[in-house]
Amino acid sequence: MKVTIVELVVWLFSVICTGGTAPESHCTLVDDHFGKNLHESVCYLSCLSNALNKLYSEGEKKVLVNEEVYANASRILDDMEGRAGASSTYLSVISSVMEGGHDKLEKLIYYGNEMGDLVAKVGGLFAEVNESVRAARKVLPSALMKANKYYTAISEIVRTVWDDVKAVQSGKHECKDQKFDGVAELEVTCGSHTCPLRDGVSESALQKYKGGCLEINVMSGSVSECLNLPRTKLYKNGAISSSHGLLKWYQDEAAKFQLGLRVKNIFDPLIASFAAGQPPSVLDEMMSNITSLYFRFNEVHSNFTSILLANKLKAEVDNTGSTI
Repeated sequence: MKVTIVELVVWLFSVICTGGTAPESHCTLVDDHFGKNLHESVCYLSCLSNALNKLYSEGEKKVLVNEEVYANASRILDDMEGRAGASSTYLSVISSVMEGGHDKLEKLIYYGNEMGDLVAKVGGLFAEVNESVRAARKVLPSALMKANKYYTAISEIVRTVWDDVKAVQSGKHECKDQKFDGVAELEVTCGSHTCPLRDGVSESALQKYKGGCLEINVMSGSVSECLNLPRTKLYKNGAISSSHGLLKWYQDEAAKFQLGLRVKNIFDPLIASFAAGQPPSVLDEMMSNITSLYFRFNEVHSNFTSILLANKLKAEVDNTGSTI
């Protein structure tokens, strides 16, 4: 899904021009003024990174299972077609050298027809597997790369949102020669409301983000520049630059913390892409059916070969000068 210029302008206007202080925020707002929930910022961010990580893992598994099932099904079908073809050729030659009404010939014809039916059934299942793997190969590799980029970007932010992300006393934001005691992780228990995607990524879950986006904003004052200066540089050169415009670090001032994430625009294209190809559970069932048909084929082929060898019919074929 492309972010149009109009969409971006409207969003930037609603967040930047108002300074993020409008009571009616365009996005789901995590702040220290209206919502008083700034301490939950890591929860909201971790929700997104965890959802992306799960999408990536499931997508990677789908690619691997598609390829594995395709390889195994292809090998089985090739073997069945080869042996069924050889048996058909034997049967054709035997029919021409044996006298009519031979009961052995009838059994051979029966087994030959059954082998043909089994090959056709496996061929139908393989066609579905082939269609699935082609769809997966077409879109999943690029979707996996995008998901990984977004995950890396948001995870980078999660790792650097500490307890310094808060308003400090007026005039205390500048990073001068004062003693710097360091920072700690935000201590918070994440409630279910902080993760609309906890049960999976879906259109209905994304609708729980107001405006399809998330804003984290320190509104009630300035943050300490001591860590926000390197944080700003880190974000602009890393997370923000690799997010294709879907993560926004709005303030150039070192004492401001205002982050925006276009959640819906991040996940919508991924939902569509990761839907390509059959899921592993369906592919596993297909492979189980193919394997069962293959076992039955082996039994039938064994019966066919036993009759052929027990009655020295193969020798009769060889005596005709056939090259099979």
